[in-house]
Amino acid sequence: MDSAIVTPKYVSDFSCIGPDCEDSCCIGWNIYLDKKSYKKTIAHPQLKGLAKSALKKIKRNNDQWAIIQTDAKGACLFLDSNKLCKIHAIAGEETLGDTCRTYPRTSHIRESDKFETLSLSCPEAARLILFSPDAFMFERKLSGAKMTSYPSPLWVSKTYDYSIELLLNEHLNWQQALLSIGFLINSADKVWLKESEASVLDSRFEQLSLLAEQGVLQEQYQKLSYVCEHQVQAFAAFHAMFIDAHPRADGVRFKEIDDAISDVLDEDRVLDIDRINRAWNDIASPALEEHGDIFKRYLLYYMYHEYFPTTLDDKPQSAFRLIVLDCFMLRCYLAVIANKNNGLSERDIILCFQVYHVVRQHQSTFIKGATEIMEKFSFSNVAGIISLLKTQD
Repeated sequence: MDSAIVTPKYVSDFSCIGPDCEDSCCIGWNIYLDKKSYKKTIAHPQLKGLAKSALKKIKRNNDQWAIIQTDAKGACLFLDSNKLCKIHAIAGEETLGDTCRTYPRTSHIRESDKFETLSLSCPEAARLILFSPDAFMFERKLSGAKMTSYPSPLWVSKTYDYSIELLLNEHLNWQQALLSIGFLINSADKVWLKESEASVLDSRFEQLSLLAEQGVLQEQYQKLSYVCEHQVQAFAAFHAMFIDAHPRADGVRFKEIDDAISDVLDEDRVLDIDRINRAWNDIASPALEEHGDIFKRYLLYYMYHEYFPTTLDDKPQSAFRLIVLDCFMLRCYLAVIANKNNGLSERDIILCFQVYHVVRQHQSTFIKGATEIMEKFSFSNVAGIISLLKTQD
C-alpha cells in the first residue's frame, strides 16, 4: 500500500531559533549520540580534539553509544560562544546524533501513514501549537514508499474521530467537551472489553451531540460537585512527583512556577486551592480568552499527538483520566502564574505548557506514577475525574 505523510502546519512552520530560545534543548538535558554519529564526530579532524573530552562512551545500545558531557551550567560542550552547535557548523547536520537532528520533531505510524508532530517541551513548538492561527491545517502527501498496513481497531478510529468532533462542538467549552468525551469513553471501554460492538459508539456520539445542542451536558457539568480536598490531594501528590521527575527542577523557568505556587500556600504551608481557583476564574480564564480557546487547541494537539485514546496502550478510561489530569495541572499552573503576575502574557502561557511537558512527554516514570496516584485516589468514574476541573459550585 502507498503510504502518506501527514503534516500539520505547526510542524512545517517550525524552525529552531537557536540562541534566542528561552529554554535551549542543548542545556540541562542528557544528550546521547548514536554509534554512527559518535564515530563520525570522533574522527573529524576539526572536532576530534574536543570530542575526546566532550564525549563519554557508555555503549548502552547503538542509539545510546555515547553521552555528551556538559559544563557547570549543564550546557553541551559542543556549543560555541553564541550557543550554536559546533558539530552542525563544522561537520554538517548529517553528523548530528538522531536526537539533536530531529528534536522536537517526532512522528507516529498509524496504519500505513506517517503522522508528523512536535514535542510541546520545546518553547518555539509550544508557541506555534498554542498561538499560530493556521497551526492545525494538515497536508497529506504520498511518500512514495510501500508499507504494510496495520489497521487500527474500529473502536479506536471511531473514538478518536468522535472525541475530536465533541471537542470542537460549538456548544461546549473545553471542560464540558471533556465531560462529553468521558461519556463516550465509557462506551469505548465496553467495546474494548468486548461487551459491546463498535457501532455503539455511533449512537453514543449522536446522543451526546444532541445533548450538547439541547444544553443538557452543560447543565450536567454545572451540577458536578466542587470538592476542595479532592483537588488539594491530587495537586500536592502530582506536583511533588513532578518536582522529583523534572530534569530542570533547579532551572529558572521551573522555579518561576514553583515560586508562584509558594505564594498560594496558607500560613500552615498548605495549598490554598480556593485561592488558585479564584485566580483561575478572575484572572487566568479571562486572560486566556484574549488568545482564543487555548485549551481546545491544546486538546486538539494532544489527541492528534497521542492518537487518543491509545495514549497508554491500556483501556480507554486510563487515557481519559490522564488527559483530564494534564488539563487540571496546567490549569493550576496557569492560575498560580496569573495570581503572581496579575495576568497572563503569551510568554507566561508558553512557560506553563512547555515546562510541564518537559516531564510529561519525556519521563515515562511520571506517567506510571500518575496512573498509580489516580488509582490510589479512586478516580474511577467520569464525574470524579472531571470534578478536578471544577472551580466553584
